[in-house]
Amino acid sequence: MTEIIHHRQANPKKRLLRLWQNREAVQALVSRQFKARFEKPIIGLIWMLIQPLALAGLFAVFFGALVRVPSGDIPYPAFVFVGVALWQGVQRALSESASVFDSSAPLLRQTSLPRLAPVLANIAGAAIDVVIALFVAIFIGWLFGVKIGMQILVTPVFLILALFTATGLSAALGGLCGAWRDLRQMVPLGLQILMFASPIIYPSSLIPEKFQYWYAINPFAGILDGLRWTLLNGSTPDPIALSISAASSLVCLSVGTWIFFRLEGRAADAL
Repeated sequence: MTEIIHHRQANPKKRLLRLWQNREAVQALVSRQFKARFEKPIIGLIWMLIQPLALAGLFAVFFGALVRVPSGDIPYPAFVFVGVALWQGVQRALSESASVFDSSAPLLRQTSLPRLAPVLANIAGAAIDVVIALFVAIFIGWLFGVKIGMQILVTPVFLILALFTATGLSAALGGLCGAWRDLRQMVPLGLQILMFASPIIYPSSLIPEKFQYWYAINPFAGILDGLRWTLLNGSTPDPIALSISAASSLVCLSVGTWIFFRLEGRAADAL
């Protein structure tokens, strides 16, 4: 007897169309994330800001005051808070997406909801945190005398690139960790490596000039340089390095979603 093996195809176009057709269900998941986060607005806002403020404060003391990491014309507390604010949201989205098939198992078993929907809901919840925290970053900059210019109008471009990057990484992690559960043990280490490989507590200008364009392959390099430029009147990013980071962000989104669509069937079988 000939054994028949069925190969799952990623078929992104078909899956994205299905996701669009179920957009109301996705919106409901996002709304649930928002309500859970801000059921009591004042308490929710305080808890959301305590962690990045505390972490940025520690970094400001140890790396700003003691180690004296340079931050250009930007006061180090405001400089590091932008990095921490973005990273806290990205870290939350990636950590939650790594276990999305387990945390959303009842929902995925009982409904025909596209499996990428819970990942998108996680990202939307994290995006809300980031946007609110960046407003606090502007306030911190103002306290230190930073004057905002017209470049603040370009901020949405860098937020969209951050969204693309986080979506790609979250989708890839969701698919990989869903298909092979043991990979989740490596996620905390991977997040730590990515954090120190990104200009969160140090400026990208510390990277030797001959490696600058290679470093820009990390999408967060261009994104953070751009956010500090628009929100804190920092140095204008190098256009070539910024273009490399933007292209890398789009590649991350495309490859990450393809990995998810390729592995979601295997991950669902393991539920």
